[in-house]
Amino acid sequence: MHKTHRSRHRGFTLIEVMVAMVILAVGLLGMASLMARSQKSTESAYSRSQATLLAYDFVERMRANLVDPEDTGKNYKVLFVTDPSSNKTAGNTGNYALASLPNCSAPSGAVPAGGASRASYDIAAWCATLKSSLPNVDTANTKVSFETGTQFEDFGIATVTVKIQWQDNSADGENQKQYVEVVTTL
Repeated sequence: MHKTHRSRHRGFTLIEVMVAMVILAVGLLGMASLMARSQKSTESAYSRSQATLLAYDFVERMRANLVDPEDTGKNYKVLFVTDPSSNKTAGNTGNYALASLPNCSAPSGAVPAGGASRASYDIAAWCATLKSSLPNVDTANTKVSFETGTQFEDFGIATVTVKIQWQDNSADGENQKQYVEVVTTL
């Protein structure tokens, strides 16, 4: 008498495998979406930090050119932008005012010592760097402006505002305008 032994080995059924695959696929799709959003946020943050660094770079270029080396009177006070109604003349910083970003290319030749020629060189160099770092820069809305008040005129201090605006292609699938505005004194 022989007894037949029925095998009790059990495996996964096809339905169990299919349910596991669906759950895994949903989880992986969620992770892919999270990674895409993370990449867009990283690109947006990078553009913002580049714009901030470039705005401060422009301010430092102005600070380096505050004294005109060609001033024969050796008047080494800080030169500043004044109200046009006053009888004072605008200094080197007035050469840095921009109503919009000019169409510029990288400057060539030696860096001028100072004055208006140094300001033109600085604007061209900064503009070329800005356009290469932020390819979607909005040239019409990128501005540099100055403001002086009566409390600053005796000290030769001007408040400068550097605004850089660009199209951010990485913000939630829409082309959104982003900007950085740096306000400081010279």
